[in-house]
Amino acid sequence: MMAAGNLFAQEIFWKGKELQSGNYKTIEGEITIRTPEDTIKASKAILYNKPKKAILKGNLILVRKGATVTGDSGIYYPETKKADILGHAVINTSEGNIRSDFFQYDLVSKELRSFSTTDGTANGISFRSDRAVIYPGSKNIKLIGHAHWENDTIKGMADTIYLDKANGTMKMSKKAKIIFKKKKDEIAGSYIELDLNANKITRIEGSRIKRDDLVLKANKIKQIGEDYDLQGDVFVESKDSTVRSQGSKAIIKKEGMDMKGPTITRILDDEKKEIIIYAPHLITSKKDKTENYHFFTETNIRGQFDGYADSIFVLKTETSKQTFLYRNAHLQNDSLYIEGDTLELYQDSIQDIIKAKRNALMIMITKPNRVNTISGAFIQLTKTKLKSELFADGESESFLWNDEKSNVGLNHTISPNQKATILNKKISKVSTKGNTTSQFSPIKKVDYSYVDAAALKLKQAYQADSLTPGLAPVPNFLNRIRGKK
Repeated sequence: MMAAGNLFAQEIFWKGKELQSGNYKTIEGEITIRTPEDTIKASKAILYNKPKKAILKGNLILVRKGATVTGDSGIYYPETKKADILGHAVINTSEGNIRSDFFQYDLVSKELRSFSTTDGTANGISFRSDRAVIYPGSKNIKLIGHAHWENDTIKGMADTIYLDKANGTMKMSKKAKIIFKKKKDEIAGSYIELDLNANKITRIEGSRIKRDDLVLKANKIKQIGEDYDLQGDVFVESKDSTVRSQGSKAIIKKEGMDMKGPTITRILDDEKKEIIIYAPHLITSKKDKTENYHFFTETNIRGQFDGYADSIFVLKTETSKQTFLYRNAHLQNDSLYIEGDTLELYQDSIQDIIKAKRNALMIMITKPNRVNTISGAFIQLTKTKLKSELFADGESESFLWNDEKSNVGLNHTISPNQKATILNKKISKVSTKGNTTSQFSPIKKVDYSYVDAAALKLKQAYQADSLTPGLAPVPNFLNRIRGKK
């Protein structure tokens, strides 16, 4: 038998038995609830007058434009125009299926909301979340809570994910992360937006990118082809954490980066000693197992060495590191100062080499607080675990202390070529080549004015630095031995 009525101000049709009992009516047979745009069917129903609702059981199906929703049971609320679909609920569309144990459909706004774990597929994208919203018209999807998605090339996760089908974008917010399946890049941030058609990032905020060679962080990041554009509080770290750079913006490429600042770069050597380089501009490149770092213009160094150069170039391999300082270059640590038009520092597991070329000067403290100076066209200091060797060439002049003689004193030597061995912070085995003049002064007759000249040279060198704003000036290391002649 077919019957019709206007219960709950909706059209309801049913077949089968009708049982009336007080405040509710039981329909034993198929029931259909119809609105102008939607149809709900079930095998059995219980219709309540107070509160007004229809409990639907068995083979529940909701037919809406472009989709059908099925479930084990449901509840329809005629006053609010909402329907709950419960138990193994599935939304079936031409683009894919979405599953949950609890969907709620708003027949007025046409929104479908999930209130339990949701998973499904749409346009080749699979996803899962604690809850979800499917919006009308556009069929865009919002995933809420522990949200995950993936396609053939990308995996993504966030607290909230919004799939904008109309514009082909994926918007991820709060603890967002992306992993590229075909490469080792991993991206995290407070907000990530992707162009799904091009499989590229269009916007990232408060983000972190982990590649197979680098870790990148910035306030905002966007992808340009295979490159990344970083803006605001940029931080870049090498895979082994031996090189860390900071700046205000950077372009990151697969084989290097261009960072502008001011930039700050920290480089660790094999002994975990740190050199910090401050520069307005940094360009890096990488090929095979070799890394290049170019700092310019007007650069300051702090850490293991303090100093300055117009520009600095670092060449780093798996086994060694070379640092070149160009123009107005000078460095010091707690016992050594060296300057030249060009400085070169080489370090590997066996030795450290420091070279100064053109207008070279070295000031060195040896035991006990002896100030040694040497100048020339070229100076080289080679250090190993056992000893150090000092070499100068090109009209060199030196003031070198000899503490190994019973008569301790100072040698003042002028020669085209000089060489000295240093053991236990004592100079020995000084040799020269060419036309040489040398004068030895016992300790009681030493004229210490050469130390004052050396201290003045250091003062003038560091006064000429273009110091980075806020960067502390370099103290004159000779000041700590004044009065210990």
